[in-house]
Amino acid sequence: MPGRVLAEWNRWRDVALALAMCAMGQYELWSGSTYDGAAVWPGGSRAFYTVLIVALTVPLAWRRRWPDAVCGFVFALLAVSCAVLGGGEATTEFVLFVVTAFTATAYARWPTAQAAAALVAGTIHELRDPHVHGFSDAVWSLGMLVIAWLLGWAVRTRQQRIGALESAARVAERLHAEQVAAATAAERAEIARELHDIVAHAVAVIVIQAQAGERALPRDTALAAEVLETIETSARSALVELRRLLTLLTDGSESALEPLASLTRLPDLIATFRAAGLDVAYDAPNALPTLPPTADLTAYRIVQQALTNTLQHAQAARVALRRDAGRLDILVEDHRTTGSTPPEHHGAGRGLIGMRERLALVGGELLEAARTDDGFRVHATIPLEPTEEPTVDLTEYHAVDLAAEPAEERAAEPVEDRAEEQAATPETVR
Repeated sequence: MPGRVLAEWNRWRDVALALAMCAMGQYELWSGSTYDGAAVWPGGSRAFYTVLIVALTVPLAWRRRWPDAVCGFVFALLAVSCAVLGGGEATTEFVLFVVTAFTATAYARWPTAQAAAALVAGTIHELRDPHVHGFSDAVWSLGMLVIAWLLGWAVRTRQQRIGALESAARVAERLHAEQVAAATAAERAEIARELHDIVAHAVAVIVIQAQAGERALPRDTALAAEVLETIETSARSALVELRRLLTLLTDGSESALEPLASLTRLPDLIATFRAAGLDVAYDAPNALPTLPPTADLTAYRIVQQALTNTLQHAQAARVALRRDAGRLDILVEDHRTTGSTPPEHHGAGRGLIGMRERLALVGGELLEAARTDDGFRVHATIPLEPTEEPTVDLTEYHAVDLAAEPAEERAAEPVEDRAEEQAATPETVR
C-alpha cells in the first residue's frame, strides 16, 4: 500500500477508535453502570464526567501524529482525575489506559518517559480504587500494562526495520542513479574522443591532400589522381569507423563491440600518413603484444593523434613502440625541416587532452608532450600484464629516416608548399 494511502487509512482508523472510545465511555456513564454496587465513574457529576470522557478519548484521533503530546496529556489527566475523584472500574478507562501505553511505546519519541508517566498514573489509580484488594489485583493491572508495552515495542521494532530497509533502498537507488550518470558521462566522453580521433585524422589527411592535389592538377594529372584516390580512401575509412561507432550506440551487437582500431592496424595507419606526404620512421617489435581491447585501442589512438598533429605542423616523424616488463612505451617524435616555425601553443588543443583522458582510463600516463629543439615529442606509457622480458630503454632504438628512402609516388613539391604554408601560420595549434 502506498505511503500516503496508508497514512490516510491509519488516520481514519484513529478517528474511529477515538469516537468508539468516547461513545463507550458516555454509554457507561449515562446508563448508570456499576461495579459491586458502586458507579464505575465515581466522585463526580455526570456533566463533569461527560466533559472528562471527551477530553480523555478525543485526543486518540491524533495518537500517531503527535504521540508524545497525546500520551502525556492522557496520562496526566488520568492521574489527576484519579487522585481527586478516586479510581473507578470503568471499562473505558481501562481500555484507554492500555491503548495509550501501547501508543507511547510504539510511536512516541521518548518511550521511556512515557512509560514512567504510565506507571505513575497506574499507581495512583490502584491506590485510589476501593475495589483493588491485595497484591494480586495490582499484579494483574501491571501485567496488562506490560503486555501493552511489549506489543508496542514489537510494532516499534518492525517500523524501525522497515525504515532502515527503505533508507537503504533510497541510498541504493541514489547510488545506482549516480553510477548510471557516471557511466553515461563516461560513455559520452568516450564517444567524443572516438569522434575526435576519427574525424580529426581523416579531415587532416583530406585537407593536406586536397591542397597538394590543387597545386599538382595543372602540372601533373597522374599525381592529382593519386591524391584524389588517397582522399577517397581516407574518407571511406572514416565513414566505416563512424558507422561502427553508430552501430555500437544503436544496437550494441557483438560486431560493434569489437575495437574500432588496434595496434595490428598501425602499418596501415602509417601508410596513410606516408601517402599524405609525411615521412614516417616506424620502429616496433616484430610481434606486437596482445593487449586488452581498451588498451589496444588507446595505443592506436595515441599514435594516430600524434601523427595527425605532426601532419599539420611538421614534415617527418618517428614512431617507436617498446614492450617492457609490465608496460608498453609509445614514442612519437616529429622533426621540422629548416625554416619551419613551431606553433606558439603547441600541444594545447583537444588532441593532447584526449590522449591524457584515454591513458587515464587504462591506468597509463602521458610522460612527455613538449617541444624539442627541432620538433615535438610525445611519450606515453600503458600498463600491461607482468612479463619476464628484459627492460630496454627506448633511446636504444635507431629508426631509419624514411626521408632518405625513395619517395615512390609521393609528390615532393606539394610537401614543400605545405611546409612554406605552415611556416607562414605560426598560430596553428594542435
